Amino acid sequence: MTIETLKYVNQVLSSLTNYEFGQWTTTPVPYPYFVGEYNEVGGENEDGQFETTFILTGTTRNSMLELESVKEKIEKAFNKTAILPNGNGIAVFYMNSFTVPTDNAELKRIQINLQVKEWKV
Repeated sequence: MTIETLKYVNQVLSSLTNYEFGQWTTTPVPYPYFVGEYNEVGGENEDGQFETTFILTGTTRNSMLELESVKEKIEKAFNKTAILPNGNGIAVFYMNSFTVPTDNAELKRIQINLQVKEWKV
């Protein structure tokens, strides 16, 4: 995943919710907040496509419906394509989501998986 793609994802997510890549670093912690990471699926295909799974983990002290509401916004915002400033083309799609158990009864958590396809020039 290129830095330009990470910047694009950051821009979109930051317009929708409290978001940081890697780990949450600001205090006080706003709820809900989402943290992103990625898993590269494999090497570049013969057509220049590179595929990545982008993993968002959302956390709140409020209701699960709050996380579901943000999930819906993310799903609508990302089912599209774009040309990045570096000329690469990307397509970002909502894949799936699921609740994540926590050891703290006050915290609710959701994981949202996005599929990112990137074509480098």
